[in-house]
Amino acid sequence: MNATPNQPQSSADLRPTLLIADDDAVVRATLSAQLDGEFRVVGAADNATVAIELAAQHRPDAALIDVDMPAGGARTAVPQIAECSPDTCMVILSADESRPIVLELLAAGAVAYVRKGVTGAQIVTTLTDALKVKADSPGSVRGTV
Repeated sequence: MNATPNQPQSSADLRPTLLIADDDAVVRATLSAQLDGEFRVVGAADNATVAIELAAQHRPDAALIDVDMPAGGARTAVPQIAECSPDTCMVILSADESRPIVLELLAAGAVAYVRKGVTGAQIVTTLTDALKVKADSPGSVRGTV
């Protein structure tokens, strides 16, 4: 299931909004806790379908999307989120760096990728850099190993 942390937020909260999509509840909770200082998590999804719905509803500044989840994973979510929320900066979360999958997802609309297991600080850096890249040059890509 999905969890949408729609906690009341101050209108003065200037943190970028973030959607987290991963089928592991522990990973979603850990990422939410690690990224909460820099990002305002507006939704969490356990599958591609819910990720797409939440992206369309919230139009987050950024989305962290796991490659392998039910309902097609990032291969389904990335192109559909790019269509329904084109300003969302998508970063792929992957347990491995299969070059063809990473390149496919970057071509489909993702801006960067990050490997599972890196620190929360590294994920924050990748998301922040990806947001800058998306704002400056939508065609550019960046990755963190």
